[in-house]
Amino acid sequence: MTVGGSLFTLSQPWLQSHGLPLPAAHLAGLALAALAHFAISTATLIQVMYLKRGLQLRLKDWFDNTSWVGTLHLMSAALAGMLSLNAQQFGRSTVAVGMLMMGLSLALLRAHFKQQIVAHEAQEARVNAAELEAAQNQKRFHAAFSHASIGMAIVSTGSKVLQVNQALCTLLGYEAGEIRERSFRSLLHAGDAGLLDRHVEGVSSRREDMFSMELRCIGADRRETWVSLHCARFDDDASADASAGLIFQLHDITSRRRAEGELHHIAYHDSLTDLPNRNCFLERLQVAVEHSRTELRYSFALMYLDLDRFKIVNDSLGHPAGDELLKEVARRLSACVRPRDLVARLSGDEFAILLEETSTPADVLALGQRVLAALEQPTTINGTEVRPLASIGITFSDVGYREPDEMLRDADLAMYKAKADGKGRLAIFDTSLHEQLGHKLQLEADLRRAIGEGQLSLAYQPLFDLEPYRLNGFEALCRWVHPVRGVISPAVFISLAEETGCIQALTAWAIDEAARQLTSWRSEMPEFGELVMHVNVSGKDLSRPHFVPHVREVLQRHALPAQLLTLEITESALMEQRELAMRSLAELGELGVKLGIDDFGTGYSSLAYLSTLPFDCLKIDRSFVIGMAKSQQNVEIVRTILSLGRSLNKQVVAEGIETHDQLLRLKEMGTPIGQGYLLSRPLNPAQVRELLREPRLAPQ
Repeated sequence: MTVGGSLFTLSQPWLQSHGLPLPAAHLAGLALAALAHFAISTATLIQVMYLKRGLQLRLKDWFDNTSWVGTLHLMSAALAGMLSLNAQQFGRSTVAVGMLMMGLSLALLRAHFKQQIVAHEAQEARVNAAELEAAQNQKRFHAAFSHASIGMAIVSTGSKVLQVNQALCTLLGYEAGEIRERSFRSLLHAGDAGLLDRHVEGVSSRREDMFSMELRCIGADRRETWVSLHCARFDDDASADASAGLIFQLHDITSRRRAEGELHHIAYHDSLTDLPNRNCFLERLQVAVEHSRTELRYSFALMYLDLDRFKIVNDSLGHPAGDELLKEVARRLSACVRPRDLVARLSGDEFAILLEETSTPADVLALGQRVLAALEQPTTINGTEVRPLASIGITFSDVGYREPDEMLRDADLAMYKAKADGKGRLAIFDTSLHEQLGHKLQLEADLRRAIGEGQLSLAYQPLFDLEPYRLNGFEALCRWVHPVRGVISPAVFISLAEETGCIQALTAWAIDEAARQLTSWRSEMPEFGELVMHVNVSGKDLSRPHFVPHVREVLQRHALPAQLLTLEITESALMEQRELAMRSLAELGELGVKLGIDDFGTGYSSLAYLSTLPFDCLKIDRSFVIGMAKSQQNVEIVRTILSLGRSLNKQVVAEGIETHDQLLRLKEMGTPIGQGYLLSRPLNPAQVRELLREPRLAPQ
């Protein structure tokens, strides 16, 4: 202000001396003083502000920021000069009025600028807050991007990789610099790159906001990695920039895909042989059937194989040996066929071969003969030479099949014909086999009628105590004489009864008839009152809820002591129905009925449960008794079973005694009870009465 006042005092006379009148010189002096005050005060203040911010003040920046202040100074100087001149001419009252008007003007101007400053400060606060939030968001995104556990990449719409995180580098085995600036497509399996491009194009053109897909990446070591890729746009929604980027998120799903592949393999392959299973085979067969219906020149054939005497291998060598035989058969079958043919294990010892694009039936038969020849070659399992023979049924697509099950059924029928013709051979399906199936269905109907009309009868095979020799009891054996077909083998109609569900009625009748007959003999010959009656039952019988009540009712109705009835079940049936049969076995034991295991030794698993089952009698399977003369191993098996029976306090019966040598050996080993054709064949009731009258069998 001192500088401004001095400049005004000195400039006014100088200006007058150069020809300006007093009023003009007065106003010009005031203007120079005001500008000097403006320049010195604002320059100093702005310089301090710039120094605080660490900036260098330029003349242009100073003038741009303070020109409006200079304008105020000049206007104020002009007004002050006008007031001063008016005061000199019109008096001081004019100055007072002018000062009042100037004060009001300045007050209004100050209020306006104060409001502008407040609004400006608020705007700056909002901008600063937005900038701070943007900076924090950027930091959060960068931290999330960099430290995410899944692979992430920012990619341009042209597929160039702009940025990657460490997780993606670890996933693919690259350094970050090796991935940046290269095409993302170069990281993918060639078969998946085109699919990704189609999806990316949809996001780039804004037809869709995001997408997810599964594809394969190729790592630095050329290792294939399955990933789940999620893609979304990486830009502001308000942006119209068509070149804005994409963000990819990649999650490693290799383990899941591998597990799914393994589950699919398990679902469609046999766990023992690793061949396709029935589900897989039926799907391929369905495709072949449909193809043959739409393409008349396409032909194929189906082979159905069943191993002959496989049960003997299981029974004699054990199930692990049977498993090894199945695996060997699978290897041989796979080696015989063409690469486009399909070999499958359907179940148990049953296999099937789908021969696609066959030329002539003769070629199929030639292949079948090669299969038989390959299977006939011996193999050694557990030190025993085994020949895995098979029976094969064949059918061709030219029969005109519409469903795969129909073709499989006909091949199965042909296979059974091959078995009936002597096993180890081929048989081709023809329509006559359907007639044979019709005969089987007719036999089933006849069996149901025979049970209901009393056409069945029982024969009784005696059981003898060997030392001292005396009659112990009988085993009831079912017989059927068909009015047209004559004698039907028990192996045929009993298996048919189990297959069709007639076995329940057959067993109920057999128990009732056997109990009635034994009661009759005891009444006629009281001296034989301790004879027992053995009746065979199936696992399905024991699983029925009404079986035990029926046995109880039969015993009560015939007044037969429960301990004189022994119900026999085969070891294999017991193993199949064990859980369902346990309750019935316990209830029969409480009732007092004796329980026996028939064909003991033919199932490998029952020994583990024997001590926990309520059985009273073990019947040594006839195959071991007959085989004693051929193999010392069979002798040891019989000896072991006898020792086991004595240890567990079980009664042991040897069945199938047909020679004196067998009888002698069994006596030497201490066999208590025997049964077989050497001792007696099955007898009808009249023959049993004659047997009971023999003096040598009379009770002592």
